[in-house]
Amino acid sequence: MIQKRRGPGGNRGHAHAGRLGARQVYGKNGLNSARLPENWRDRLPDPRSYYHKRVAKLGKAQGDGWAQGQCPFHEDSNASLSVNLRHGGWTCFAGCDSGDLVSFHMRYTGLSCKAAARELRGLRS
Repeated sequence: MIQKRRGPGGNRGHAHAGRLGARQVYGKNGLNSARLPENWRDRLPDPRSYYHKRVAKLGKAQGDGWAQGQCPFHEDSNASLSVNLRHGGWTCFAGCDSGDLVSFHMRYTGLSCKAAARELRGLRS
């Protein structure tokens, strides 16, 4: 039986995709930058406050932390976006993409990964 090779799927090879580890994507020292400390992810803003400011009609979180809202990346009359208000993950069921808080901010602002991580660290209150 011949098995077909599978690509990374609909996530287009982002950091959370396939078999890539964090070091392969972000580099050994976190985003290949000595300017970002090792614990830079611990300094990101609270996902609840971040998403409530950027996602229209964001509903109440379920027991597992997932809440639905309108995706800001396409015209959306229904709640096709799910965000996790605990860990920051997100996915658009209309096919936009999925990822973590940093990848959402990258797409939302058009910034690079390093710039988005730095800006998010500055948003933390």
